[in-house]
Amino acid sequence: MTRYQVDKVLRQVINDDTALEAFQRDAAAFLEGRDLSDEERKGLIDIDYPALYKLGAHPFILSGFTMRVWPADRRGLQAEYQERIAPHGYPDFET
Repeated sequence: MTRYQVDKVLRQVINDDTALEAFQRDAAAFLEGRDLSDEERKGLIDIDYPALYKLGAHPFILSGFTMRVWPADRRGLQAEYQERIAPHGYPDFET
C-alpha cells in the first residue's frame, strides 16, 4: 500500500489547477509513472472514494479531492460521501 503516494496525488490535484486539468483530461496519463498499486490507480481513475478511503487515503484530503474532481452535481455529494465511507470505519492512515 502506498498511502503516501495516493495522498500526494490527492493534494496535487486539490492545490494545482494545472494538475486538476490534466487529471480531468486523462487521469490514466496523469497517474502514469507514479508509485501506485493497481487498486489505488483504479480508485483514483474511477473517483472511487470509498475504495480509496478503505485503502487508507487521508479522509480530509480525500474529501477535498472528491469535491474538486466530482463529475456530477456536488450538492448532495457530501452527505453521500459520508454515508458511503461510514461502513469502512475509521481507517489506519498512519504513514
